[in-house]
Amino acid sequence: MTIYDYLAATLAVLYYILYPFVKLVQWLLIALSPLWYGVRFMLLPLTHLGHVLLATFLFPFQLQLLRNIETIYIYLGIAGLVGFVAGGFIHLCFNFLSSALNINSTAGDTQKNGRTAVSYRAERRKKKMLSLDYSLNPLLPKAEEAIQPQRGVLTQTIIEEEDSDF
Repeated sequence: MTIYDYLAATLAVLYYILYPFVKLVQWLLIALSPLWYGVRFMLLPLTHLGHVLLATFLFPFQLQLLRNIETIYIYLGIAGLVGFVAGGFIHLCFNFLSSALNINSTAGDTQKNGRTAVSYRAERRKKKMLSLDYSLNPLLPKAEEAIQPQRGVLTQTIIEEEDSDF
């Protein structure tokens, strides 16, 4: 005898041992099928709600939707890559030109070479205080700067043209 004969004999013995249990389960299913159909009918609204929720959840993953947005996805992806490469190229060109022309100005360079905004304001405030002290003294003549009128747009006269050509 071969192994296949032993296997066939074992399966036949198992079939005859389990046959009564299989038939019992089949008769129970036949007897309980009307009850099962009634329970399914009563749970139909919940089943329908579950299908709707599942379809809503899986909507972004549908193949048809992905086909519709595939073109836009490719277009925006390529546009992003082109923008990234162009921005990097412009950055490299700017750095090369600014270093070649020696126009790299940092905040420290402006403070070393010239006045800062704070020092300019302090100096201007000091000059203004000196001119106020000078102009408030009754014994001294007023400064010429205080006497001169302000020049600006509001002090100028607006001359209107006449429409004599028409």
